[in-house]
Amino acid sequence: MEAILEQTLKDNHFLLDTAKSYLLKEIVPQANEIDGDPNRLFQALRGLGELDLLALKVPRHWGGKEVNEQTYGSFQELVARYSGALAFLQTQHQSAAGMLVASSNSSLQERYLPRMGNGQVLLGVGFSQLRREGDPLSVATPVAGGYQLNGVVPWVTGWEFFSEFIIAATLPDGRAVFGIVPLLETHQDSGGTLTLSPPAQLAAMTSANTVTATLKNWFLPTESVVFIKPAGWIHENDKKNVLGATFLATGCALAGLDIVESVVSRKPLPFIQKAFDSLQQELNNCRNAVREAQNNSSLELVERLQLRAWAIDLAGRIAHAAVTVSSGAAIYSHHNAQRVYREALVFTVTGQTRAVMEATLGRLTRHGFENEPQRRRGRREGREGREGREEEKNITYSRVIHLSHIIDSDIPQWEGDPPVEFEAVAQLYKDGYYLRGFSMGEHSATHMNAPNSFRLDGMGIDEYSAESLVVPAVVIDIREQALVNPDYTLCVEDILTWEKRYGKISSGCVVLLYTGWQEKWLDKNAFFNQDEQGGMHFPGFGSDATRFLLEERQIAGVGIDTHGVDSGQDTTFATNRLVLEKPRIVLENLTNLDQLPPTGATLAIGVLRLRGGSG
Repeated sequence: MEAILEQTLKDNHFLLDTAKSYLLKEIVPQANEIDGDPNRLFQALRGLGELDLLALKVPRHWGGKEVNEQTYGSFQELVARYSGALAFLQTQHQSAAGMLVASSNSSLQERYLPRMGNGQVLLGVGFSQLRREGDPLSVATPVAGGYQLNGVVPWVTGWEFFSEFIIAATLPDGRAVFGIVPLLETHQDSGGTLTLSPPAQLAAMTSANTVTATLKNWFLPTESVVFIKPAGWIHENDKKNVLGATFLATGCALAGLDIVESVVSRKPLPFIQKAFDSLQQELNNCRNAVREAQNNSSLELVERLQLRAWAIDLAGRIAHAAVTVSSGAAIYSHHNAQRVYREALVFTVTGQTRAVMEATLGRLTRHGFENEPQRRRGRREGREGREGREEEKNITYSRVIHLSHIIDSDIPQWEGDPPVEFEAVAQLYKDGYYLRGFSMGEHSATHMNAPNSFRLDGMGIDEYSAESLVVPAVVIDIREQALVNPDYTLCVEDILTWEKRYGKISSGCVVLLYTGWQEKWLDKNAFFNQDEQGGMHFPGFGSDATRFLLEERQIAGVGIDTHGVDSGQDTTFATNRLVLEKPRIVLENLTNLDQLPPTGATLAIGVLRLRGGSG
């Protein structure tokens, strides 16, 4: 099983690498032309077909790649990064393939699926009208041998690319029938007609040839029916797949970021570099959050909608930043920044539902950002009138992240520490409420050390002021070093290398060391990594680096994702003793450090205020 999984991962990496190589070589040089020229777009689509990349979620026995949702999302993001028009067009075809996979019509599957991955058959979709409120725009009436279709399909992309498309029409009982019809003007012998409007003049992706289809007494034979879905199916499907179109938005955001980065290389202005770093980190946070959400089936719909809205917001803001740094040149329609800006608008409304619209508007009008200059001026004037009073402090944030592991009775613990124990003292069925008592050591799970844990005259955890527990943080990543040497300790050179990239570490912040050990939390043996003699092997802060941070950078404390800020081989607890000479901060057993930016995070440390507590 492990060998199969490993091979699948390799195949998926190869697939994405192949796609990226093609996109960089063939698509990037002509991305603007592809946006407006259907012939260029058609050749780009054919190129994906030649690489057999047009039926990614189709099972292998039908000639597909059978990739998982994560790989498919990465592919969508990749294509959107280099050509919005190509991403938009191939998505229609991939969606059609997915619908056929879900069909029980085996003859249709045999006819289409084996030829969809390589592009021998290209198929579109036309069912977004089902989302609209009120009377249905397209209706189906059951007749002998099939259905008679009447009405309008306002949005069908791919005219002159796709020979056919999957249409949807509402039945009298509210269900919807989906079937395959030609994507060209056709007159049936029975008198049915299918007519198409001229391609819509969209702001972007005009080359994708989006048309409106009108059907009058069109006969859809039973053998062309893909499936029949219950009333309200599309709304439930939209909820289930609310993150699907998110990857088009993050791909567009990456395209904008590429433009900003290219300007940085030509105009090394500090404020452009600062903007790039900030936007890049926020985008990385968003992308990581979306991928986490894909693996979390229990995540509430409202949280998924917020992630979708965040991605849309980022695409728009980063595209705007690309226009900003490109100056007047971005006004020309052929400029990359202009194209990406227009693509951001399209991906804002792609697959939009009422819930997505509401979430997006909520993000765009988030409370606290209106009238910002006036608010700041008011605060400044207020401070000037309050001489001698403490200055007001404000925290802005784009995301809140847990850095604590969940506590249970089976967590990794230092040898000799009290076990974690839970005892039910009241039961819902008997007492009308549920209550447990618990006990654990002061240094178990994610925790903060107090000075009295290493100094007789040190203060307890309850004596830290509330203000001292809300502090800025930086993250230094030493995963590569720790992977090679589990006994690795942070050195001064590591700090100086980090500062060359991110700037000097500010006084008063906590330095968090990301070693990658957080990934070993569920495996006690790997987490402590003991040898035959009982010695532990995990990375930590070196003494020289700790002294440098305390004396030269005046930091407020340190934190790490291992069981101790001192390495497993340091039995003297040197870093703990150095940092806790004063009431500073020592955090251990942290997690999710991969989700924090190198700079710009704020820690809110919630300690359990045990009187005289050591941690």
